Amino acid sequence: MSVQTSAPGRRRVAMLTTVDFWTPGSGHRSRILALARYLAQHVDLTIVSPMALSPQDRWAAAAALPDATWHELALPQRGSMRDALLALALFFRKRPQHACIFQFQQLSWMRQAVPKGVMTLIDTHLVASHHDADVQRIGGGPAQATISEQQERQVLQQFDRVIAIAAPDAEVFTRWLGAERVVLAPHALPIRHLPLRDELREVMVVGGDYAPNHEGVRWLLDTIWPTLAAAGLRLHVVGAVGPALQLSSSAQVKVHGIVADLTAAYAAADLCLNPVRFGGGIKIKTLEALAHGRPLVSTLHGVRGLEDKAGEAFLVADTDDTFAQSVLRLARDPREAARLAQAGLQLAERRFGADACFGDLLRVLGV
Repeated sequence: MSVQTSAPGRRRVAMLTTVDFWTPGSGHRSRILALARYLAQHVDLTIVSPMALSPQDRWAAAAALPDATWHELALPQRGSMRDALLALALFFRKRPQHACIFQFQQLSWMRQAVPKGVMTLIDTHLVASHHDADVQRIGGGPAQATISEQQERQVLQQFDRVIAIAAPDAEVFTRWLGAERVVLAPHALPIRHLPLRDELREVMVVGGDYAPNHEGVRWLLDTIWPTLAAAGLRLHVVGAVGPALQLSSSAQVKVHGIVADLTAAYAAADLCLNPVRFGGGIKIKTLEALAHGRPLVSTLHGVRGLEDKAGEAFLVADTDDTFAQSVLRLARDPREAARLAQAGLQLAERRFGADACFGDLLRVLGV
């Protein structure tokens, strides 16, 4: 990819990631793309990919993030750690940076290649040890959590700053590391004022191919949906979760898979559901529903970090019956649904605009 010339006086920030965040279909990709686009407006941002990108990915990545510089270390699939560290060190020698953001803990071992004087940050997305234990508890992962609290804390202590995506995660990291080491940077979304219809019949759930989504959609279909279907509602399953579960469309359940235009999908929906009951981080599908002005019914876990707004900006239910009855309540009361939708929009405008989400991180970076 082409290398852009640094603007005089701008901070130079590298972001190291193996995530194809220019590809739609999952919340963590959307979050990385939103962060990268914001940073590219304010700093000289270089995206560093350890692996070589395919020609198709190079084109898609540049189209999604045209204001950044892209650099590929082009490491072989089975290369040595030593070669990887040398390649990253060479990047810093040729293109000095003020800061480097690591995406996820899987790349934390490469921190040793960052020169002294360069601020290092790790974008966590969740508390990995808590998430792994939660997934293992419901049988969605390996027999043992892949990282313990002690191990995770040791990893995070290597970095100058830890980026938390949700307030509960920031509280955990603050207990471990101290408040001065933690910066909260949730997911920023554009606000869409989509009109609501008078008759609310089209219900949507969005999810990627991810164990908590699998479990949540299964719970919804097996125990909640029969009640809602009997009331004449129709469910739209959007995202990779439908194909991953090998769901088939029927008269009352339409499986869409990954869609090119999520805004159009939200515009076609009257109500949104988040049935996810475990996992970690912040729930992108929850934020998307609020930012698109859609009435939302969620589990308590699905509104993690926003619990104080339950009943005001969305409804929360954690049992089969209360979840179904909450959906029916909104379907039968368009005024109440519209009130929640408006409150959700206002919440999204206050808390999830780009400056609100990423402004603190920008200040930490010295901008």
